[in-house]
Amino acid sequence: MKEMRTLRGLALMPLYDWPELHHLTDGVWACIREAAREEGLDLPVDLDHRAQRVSAWMTDKVVFSQLCGSPWFRKHRHHAHYLATSDFALNDNEPGQYYSKIVVAAGSTYTALDQLESAKFAYNDDDSQSGVHCLRPLMDVEAHLAHGVESGGHRLSMQAVAAGEADFAAIDAFSFRLAESVAPEVTNALRVIAKTPQRPAPVFVTSTAYDKDTKKRLQHAVLTALSNLPETVSGPYSFRGAVDLGASLYKIFKL
Repeated sequence: MKEMRTLRGLALMPLYDWPELHHLTDGVWACIREAAREEGLDLPVDLDHRAQRVSAWMTDKVVFSQLCGSPWFRKHRHHAHYLATSDFALNDNEPGQYYSKIVVAAGSTYTALDQLESAKFAYNDDDSQSGVHCLRPLMDVEAHLAHGVESGGHRLSMQAVAAGEADFAAIDAFSFRLAESVAPEVTNALRVIAKTPQRPAPVFVTSTAYDKDTKKRLQHAVLTALSNLPETVSGPYSFRGAVDLGASLYKIFKL
């Protein structure tokens, strides 16, 4: 085993760390910590489960986190070092790719995107790839943002559409899959009318404050751990693991 180095700071998986799923994200983190010890890294014991405004923070104290690829590339890549790309089990996605489902209320009359011109838009964050930017090739997003409602999260956007507080939302397919498991009363009240093209999935990152060797060790630990998750975690979490697509692929999000 390599000489042990202790890294102390924040460890988070904020994009999909819903309260009902804490035991699963904790299971993911336990696997990463174990693999990191083989690389000579002693990582924080626990994940920080506090809700985070994902595109608003990133400090030298972040040991590990997960960020949406678009704001990461455009705003955070200079202080958040790329480790790997999330690999979701969506059945119809390429490794390291994901997409969004455009949803409306199950009882609504909407059946196609061209009917949404005057519809009220629910969005998680105006800098979200999966909640906003993915729609830019398909519609006038700025007009919808001007009269839409910012929910603060994909789950909250789904709830808003299901409750009739908004007419439609773009929900990343992994969030929708998780909601089908933990909040079926919400997804059963929704109907999918379209989906967006596949794009690179959220990134796993660490602070650029760490030296090159530490970042290399941590990357190897993340890829090793997430490619060998136990079925008790990967099954209910619908998570294949992580792949190394390289940071340069995210240039697709340059606006």
